[in-house]
Amino acid sequence: MAFTAASELDALFRDARLEYASRQALGAGADEDGAPDELRRLTAAIFAAAGRERDLAGVSAFTAIGCRTIADAIAWCGGLPGGPLSHDYLTAAVILSWSGERDGCYDLLREAHDRAMQERRFHLAVAARERLAHHAVLFGDTSYARTALDDAASVADSYELPAWRASCAARSAALAFYTDDVSRAAEAIAYGSSLSSDPEVQATFAPTGMRLAIATGDAAARARWSSSDVTEVALRSSLPNVVVAATTALVLAHSDAPEGLDGIAAAMRRALGTINSPANHVEFLAVVARYADAAQAELATAMLHATFAPQRRYLEAHYRLAHAHALLRADDRTAAIDSAGDAARAFDAIGMRHWANEAMLLLVRHDEMAERPLRRRPSAVSLTRREQQVAHLIRRGASNREVAHALQISEHTVERHVSSILSRLGLRSRWQIVDVRITGSEH
Repeated sequence: MAFTAASELDALFRDARLEYASRQALGAGADEDGAPDELRRLTAAIFAAAGRERDLAGVSAFTAIGCRTIADAIAWCGGLPGGPLSHDYLTAAVILSWSGERDGCYDLLREAHDRAMQERRFHLAVAARERLAHHAVLFGDTSYARTALDDAASVADSYELPAWRASCAARSAALAFYTDDVSRAAEAIAYGSSLSSDPEVQATFAPTGMRLAIATGDAAARARWSSSDVTEVALRSSLPNVVVAATTALVLAHSDAPEGLDGIAAAMRRALGTINSPANHVEFLAVVARYADAAQAELATAMLHATFAPQRRYLEAHYRLAHAHALLRADDRTAAIDSAGDAARAFDAIGMRHWANEAMLLLVRHDEMAERPLRRRPSAVSLTRREQQVAHLIRRGASNREVAHALQISEHTVERHVSSILSRLGLRSRWQIVDVRITGSEH
């Protein structure tokens, strides 16, 4: 019976139906005392691949949960009855990531991939590479994540695993957009969404598709990614990842008309309620923290801070940005600007320019609000609105490159604005701008 249950779970795993596999495993009692070792170990790997960290903690042996170093993890794998299989290394890698052991996590995921290829369990090889990409993002290694996703996609293509290929494409599109590679994001969406007409598969591309549509002003694409099909998926799907993806697109679609968010409040509540592991849905929580009502935003911020190992660089940066929005709601503008500045620098350091820009624009918008009373006062020296924006960002510690990304202008244009600011204010160095009170011109 245990063999049959494990075989059925592995078949679902092969088709990337991780949510269904997770439910079936729990239904088979894999998390109960006395569950067959084979079933429990495979279930742990399915939870690890699905990012269901709480369930993984519940089904894993105490000796596994206690692993804090790569040596601990290897010793645990080596002591398993019958010897370790590829999925055991996948489990050990995810558990090890909770201690912040980046290199050990990466080593174990590579071992899981290599063993899976030897075992000819190619779906597990793809899952190991996909998890490698996921954890590389959380640790802030975006280039490494991109390579891991390319490797995963290559295996999925070679061994005809279309569901895994679509999943890799959705993740590649998102990562490309966040790192400011818009053309690569568009290509990944076009290819991945062509693999299946299933509305739930399509919905996994909706968040990045919507972000691209907004960035390029593409009204047709915007309508596509907020269609009735997407809304239906958000409200009816039983798959948490799909619900979160569809809801993210709907929130973004209404981001420039906040009154429209009332119409999707139920979808947001539903999506928040489906989240098993916050680290699996960081970007959705960031969107909720920015656009939702105060109660939901507070919940999203708390969830970001309650992840396993919240000190990982991408998680920490998102928490700082979400916290900045919460502080602004509480009218603590000084602390909010400090938190947003920390977030901007953290995102820029790991190459997540989309999120760095969001944090920088938050600084611009609220620095301007703080300076408005000063603009009414006569001043012998005043700056244009754009020069004010550049000056305020410099005062917050931004480099010319960061200013250019935040304001969507070239570095050459930033340099020209800095020269003008120095000339108007009679300064010799851009760093002297920090000590100058700036007033605005209406020109």
